[in-house]
Amino acid sequence: MHYTRDQVLKMAPDDASAKAGQQLANNAKWAAKSVHDKALWGDCQGSGKTPYKTIVDLQNIAFKCSCPSRKFPCKHGLGLLLLYTQQPDVFTASEMPQHVCEWLSKREEKEVTKEIKEARPTDEAAQAKRAASRERKVDAGIEELRLWIKDVVRAGIRNVPQNSYQFNQHITARMVDAQAGGLANQLRQINNIHFFKEGWQRLLIKRLAGIYLITEAFRHVDGLSPEMARELQTLIGWTTPKEEVLQSIPVRDTWVVLSVTITEENNLSTERIWLYGLANSRFALLLNFYAGSQMPQHMLFPGLQLEADVVYFPGITFRALLKEQRALPAAGIPIESGCSLQSVFSGITSQLARNPFTERIPFLLSEVRVTFQDNTWLLFDQDKQGCALANPEEACWRMLAFTKGKPCSCFGIYENEQFRIHTLWSDDKTYFIK
Repeated sequence: MHYTRDQVLKMAPDDASAKAGQQLANNAKWAAKSVHDKALWGDCQGSGKTPYKTIVDLQNIAFKCSCPSRKFPCKHGLGLLLLYTQQPDVFTASEMPQHVCEWLSKREEKEVTKEIKEARPTDEAAQAKRAASRERKVDAGIEELRLWIKDVVRAGIRNVPQNSYQFNQHITARMVDAQAGGLANQLRQINNIHFFKEGWQRLLIKRLAGIYLITEAFRHVDGLSPEMARELQTLIGWTTPKEEVLQSIPVRDTWVVLSVTITEENNLSTERIWLYGLANSRFALLLNFYAGSQMPQHMLFPGLQLEADVVYFPGITFRALLKEQRALPAAGIPIESGCSLQSVFSGITSQLARNPFTERIPFLLSEVRVTFQDNTWLLFDQDKQGCALANPEEACWRMLAFTKGKPCSCFGIYENEQFRIHTLWSDDKTYFIK
């Protein structure tokens, strides 16, 4: 796979690394540099006596370097790949040396280890005993949570802002003890409400009602479809091992990376990568969590196209995993959805009817304009139907500057009854909103 300069720069962890990487994309900076179908490797002379040994996995993009940098990829990895994209002829075709082979082998061994783990027999009797014990704990926790919500509503919510930090502290800890981590996370979302901002009452009641609806649905789980039952289990806190998901039937397609977002909270980073299949017209969400200084699992960036097998998690969900992938040459975003806002509204209604607990619903729109009217940022389609945008004002001005007020296509997310644009494109130009 040959990456473009822009694609490599998008892999940089920050602007400083991108700038430093460009400075190292210089033939004179490298004492040695070689290429194989599977990898690049080179020696970059730093300030010390020993040059830094840098490797780039070309098949499933990844970086390794002997430098002490804690950034990933480091400037040496970026510089080596940038140099290859700009001057491939200066690299010597060669068999891979031992240190490169060992690194690639270790990466492959991880996948083999996963397969061995999948095949390992389990003690079914002990597993059933643990499952039954957990169900009892969860049931008891849910009953306590339902009583707590009823007490909150009965007592009224007027004084919640004054006690916002202690308001849900005990019941959240109780859900953790009951092994209902999903419900604990739902309760933690209450802490994100701005209690001294107008309209907090509606947001709080909506969150409490949503949690109560989950518990009510779980009490009648036997009458639900298997997909909805699995979705409820996930919301409450049961997890599906990735090894189990990877055994599902894959969906092979050419997938476009439409957006990559990372949010941080309590030293935990959440990465959301939205994909769209060009042939099957399906969305897929890669959801990854990183604690502390952990590095991203995928080196994917907006606009990248992949020929890949995607496997979906059980339930009524967009969440998925990449099973096999191969990056394709850059070609913009070849999506013409033909969708209007009316069709998006219908799609949102349909998704919520299938799964009323869906928090984020992706959408595509064609022939839309970004406008500013009556101190409000709006998105209008060709039928002159509009919706308000939840993007920050600065991002909206940038979107207007990119489109110059002309029609374009876009990808966005419907969340908390708001529309937020992530990507705009028109002809051969694309703008990714940060």
